[in-house]
Amino acid sequence: MDMNQGPANLEVFKLATGDIDHLFRRSGLAGNPLSAFRYNAEQAALSSPSQWFKALAESPAFQSIARQLLEPDLKIFFHSGGGHAAEDRYYALLTRENDTVLAQFINSEGDLVLLHFPDGKSFLEWWAGIYASPGMDQYPEVFGGGLLESEVLVCALHCIDLYRRFYLESMLDYRGAALDVSISSADFVQLLKRSLASGDKRWLLPALFEITPGLKNIPVALKPEHLKKIEKLGFMTGKESVFTLGERSRLMGTEFISAWMSATGWQASALIKGEERSLSRVFLAATAFTNHLFSFETGKGGEGRFHHQVGAAPELVNILLRWMEGLRRAVATPSKSAADAGAGPKRKFCGQCGGELRPDKKFCPACGTPA
Repeated sequence: MDMNQGPANLEVFKLATGDIDHLFRRSGLAGNPLSAFRYNAEQAALSSPSQWFKALAESPAFQSIARQLLEPDLKIFFHSGGGHAAEDRYYALLTRENDTVLAQFINSEGDLVLLHFPDGKSFLEWWAGIYASPGMDQYPEVFGGGLLESEVLVCALHCIDLYRRFYLESMLDYRGAALDVSISSADFVQLLKRSLASGDKRWLLPALFEITPGLKNIPVALKPEHLKKIEKLGFMTGKESVFTLGERSRLMGTEFISAWMSATGWQASALIKGEERSLSRVFLAATAFTNHLFSFETGKGGEGRFHHQVGAAPELVNILLRWMEGLRRAVATPSKSAADAGAGPKRKFCGQCGGELRPDKKFCPACGTPA
C-alpha cells in the first residue's frame, strides 16, 4: 500500500494507540457505535500524547478528522486479499458535514495511520490505483446486467474454479492441452460444499465469502433453476447427471489462472435507530483484463441477489462514486427518532484542558473555561 501516491491536498497523520483518548478529550466528542474507539478516562489522565499527536492537533482539519474517526455517520469496512495477495483491513469514514473521506489503517507496528482526502473522488482514484486493475475497455457482458439470485453466482464462480482445478491437474498429470472438463452432478455439488467450507482464498468462490464482510449471513439454497440459469449463461451444460464446463467457464477460468491480481470485499454501515446496520455489500475481483464488481442486496424474503458490472479503472471509479453518493444521500437527513436513539447521553470535554464537562455547569470544573 503506497500512501505517498495521492492528491496534492491529501493529509496523512500517524497516531499511537494511546493518542485516541487525547483525541476524545481535545475534540470534546463522545464517540458512537460506528467508531472502533472508546474513551478511557483513566488512561487519558495518566498518559501523555505521542510526538505524532501534535501534527494532527495543529491541523485546521482537526475537528473534522476527529468527528469522522470518533463519530462517523457512514463506515465502509474494506477487506483485501484473495488469490495470492496479502491481507489488508481498513476503513473509510464519512460524515454529513462535508465531502471529505478519512481512510483509517493500522500499520505493522500497531500504530494508527489516517489519510484525509478532500472528497470521495480523490479517495476512490487513490484506492483504485492500489487495489483495482487498470483493465481494458469493452470487456464482454457476463451475467446480462440484471439482478440474479446469489446461488447463480455461487455456481458460476464454482465453474470457474473447477476449470482452474482441471487445468492444474492436467499439468500435474502431463496430459497436454486437452482438458477433461466434465464432472458428475454429485461431484459438482460435493466439491462446491468442500470449497465453501475450506475458506481457502486462493480460490474465487471461497474468497467471495471470506473477503466480503457479512456475506456469510446470506443463505444459499441451490435449486435446479439456478443450474439452468448458469447453463443459459454459458458456464456449463448438463446431460444424464454429468455437467460439462462451457465456453464461459473456459474463458473466465483462463483469465483467473493467468491474470487474477487480488480481491476486495467491503460493507457500508450506518446507525439506524441507534444500531449499526449494513447498507450495502460489494465484492471486487481484479484481473489484468478488467475489474469484476459484484454488489449484493437482500430481498424481502431474506434471499440474496447480486448485480455484476465490469470496467477499467476510470469506469470503476465512476461506478463507485455514484455508489458512495447514494450512501451519502441515505444518511444525509436522519429521522429525529434515529438521532435520539444514538449511543445514549453525550459526554463533552473541555477544549482547553480536556476535563469532562457536566451538562448542569456553565464552566469547566477543572480550569474554569466557559463550557
